[in-house]
Amino acid sequence: MHKKKNVNRLTYYARILFIISLTLLLYGLYLDYKSNIRLFDPVDDVKSQNQGNTINITTIDDTEVVLDPSTTETQDNGNEAVSNDSPSTNTKTPSNTKVPGNNKAPSNTKESNNSNNESSGSSTVSPSVHTPTLEEINQNLRSEIENSYGITVRYGSEIDGYSVGGFGTTTIYDASVANNQLNALKTALGYYPNGLFTEIKNGGIPLSVYLIGSYSNNNITGVTDSSYNYAVISISAAHPFNESFFHESYHYIERFLFKRGANFNTWNSINPNGFTYGVIDQRLSYTYGFNANSPFVNDYAQSSAEEDRASTFEYMMASSKASCLNNGTIVHEKAMQMALTMDVVLNTVSPNVTEYWERYL
Repeated sequence: MHKKKNVNRLTYYARILFIISLTLLLYGLYLDYKSNIRLFDPVDDVKSQNQGNTINITTIDDTEVVLDPSTTETQDNGNEAVSNDSPSTNTKTPSNTKVPGNNKAPSNTKESNNSNNESSGSSTVSPSVHTPTLEEINQNLRSEIENSYGITVRYGSEIDGYSVGGFGTTTIYDASVANNQLNALKTALGYYPNGLFTEIKNGGIPLSVYLIGSYSNNNITGVTDSSYNYAVISISAAHPFNESFFHESYHYIERFLFKRGANFNTWNSINPNGFTYGVIDQRLSYTYGFNANSPFVNDYAQSSAEEDRASTFEYMMASSKASCLNNGTIVHEKAMQMALTMDVVLNTVSPNVTEYWERYL
């Protein structure tokens, strides 16, 4: 009888221990779940990112980099620079940057003067050489971009009827327009660190770039539609390419930074006391009076923390330095925080290398 009581008591204690263990296990799973949620919540005091899709729409006024008129440096604001300009020669450029306008022609287009050398006296007729059509050149250019950067490029009938954010788009059918946009894209991609876009793709966010004619709202220059699983950047041919792409590409990069657990928890502390995103005060914008100490590069940067950083990135990538990026300014502090975050999070970005976007810092 005494033995039976001991067995019952042990059974009782075993049940209690089992309940306690189960409770601790469930609590541990709960904490782990909460930890994962916090990992993907980049900022407590700034508009939070979620794992659903986000659409960032940018207009012409939002992507126009404007410098103080007294600036003596020239600035690239259009597609003309795609074929002639290159990153500044007195700064480091990414190793994968190709000098714009210096691309060699395909090997089958070399001059055939030697085969017609008059001194040879030969009357042999050279075999006919296929001259590629502009459409073929575009397809080859697209393949080169996709293979080099790990992105997908779409244009023409492939994206007929594409709409995003409630706006429709027109299609590029003109091969020459498509060629201009493809060359602009190739050149713009060359300013980024080698392997960056492949790293983000391998990290779970593949990028597609849609080259469109225009949006149903003609003022829109570009749109980024992204989540933690995909990203589509569409760029309008109706506006200068570089600034639009630089702006939208930062939204893409930042989406990956957040996925990797980055945050900008101290971002709001850089802004003026009492400032609230969404309340626009032109006097706080560099474009208003070209005050180097302005806390924002333009009005659109005041709409949200995300647009503040994307707009700042445009100025970091611009062909001429704006005074708001001078050391000691508020915009410089923001740019430094962005650059340091990319240094820490991205494997293809090294603190020991001055990337193109860091050359003014």
